Amino acid sequence: MNIPSLEITQQQHSWLSEHENPLKADWSTIRPFLPLHHTVTGAPVRQATVVRTCATPTHLWVHFDCADTDAWATLAQHDDPIYTEEVVELFIAAGSDTPTRYYELEVNPLNVRFDGIIHNPDEVRATLTLDTTWDPDWCSWVEIDPAGWRCVLSLPWSTLGATDGLGSWRLNFYRIDRPRDGTASEQSSWSATLRDPADFHIPSRFGMLRVTT
Repeated sequence: MNIPSLEITQQQHSWLSEHENPLKADWSTIRPFLPLHHTVTGAPVRQATVVRTCATPTHLWVHFDCADTDAWATLAQHDDPIYTEEVVELFIAAGSDTPTRYYELEVNPLNVRFDGIIHNPDEVRATLTLDTTWDPDWCSWVEIDPAGWRCVLSLPWSTLGATDGLGSWRLNFYRIDRPRDGTASEQSSWSATLRDPADFHIPSRFGMLRVTT
């Protein structure tokens, strides 16, 4: 299965700054990705997730739109293991090569954030390490309604170790849909990692992002 790629152009996107809550902005002006696919097989999932992303000279913006008949979470503290419940996630690293060091950012339906730096030299869980002492300056917003939940992430390029964000990035977008009744969860991603059991930490499968002016 091919690695997906995307090119976006930095713009001021004044429509974002017009709203204190960027979820109220008109994200329909940003072309969406195809819905995230099952990360093991690449097949469609039961409850779709559509992602949109755009760039300004200072920030990367990501919008997740998650269909969900029962969006839920209980973990309420920063850096709690929110990936054990329902969550959306972004893994990202500068450059076009397969990264061995990348940033992990997550948000749950309570708008609780998790962030860390991953060291992953060989895509083997036994050698992967997580540094949660990294405490970056970024923002998120969440809203829930009967159709599902939506989340916006606003990431300063400086938080990601970049001056202006221009150039190549490796990244992947993920969602964990975990029914609270204990039935089987679904893990979906932009670029399927093709590992069974599901494993998001496969940086060789990260998609390609090119940010231009």
